[in-house]
Amino acid sequence: MKITRKLIGAAALLTIASVAQAQKDCLLEGTVQKSGSADGEQVAVKFHSMDKYDENANCRTRRGQKMEFKLPADPRLKEAPAGSEVRYRYRTDGKGNAEAELISIGT
Repeated sequence: MKITRKLIGAAALLTIASVAQAQKDCLLEGTVQKSGSADGEQVAVKFHSMDKYDENANCRTRRGQKMEFKLPADPRLKEAPAGSEVRYRYRTDGKGNAEAELISIGT
């Protein structure tokens, strides 16, 4: 009976630990796109590739699945010329909360 309780407790701890970890941890690559006039310029990123952030990361999506999230405000993005390559780290937790972090901007 004690062994059964220990096994159930261990399984519960593993389940809790896996929920606390990121559900998705992806590296998104895209291109800066700008439109509008200089004083009312709109900045957007068009993403063209997605991969695991590192070897141990989970970054599974179904083909055609939409990923919607708001990019965090970053002055580096506004200063980047149109056509610059950007890399973001995209993570979601077990509750579905998403977070994106600008990793690099290149030209």
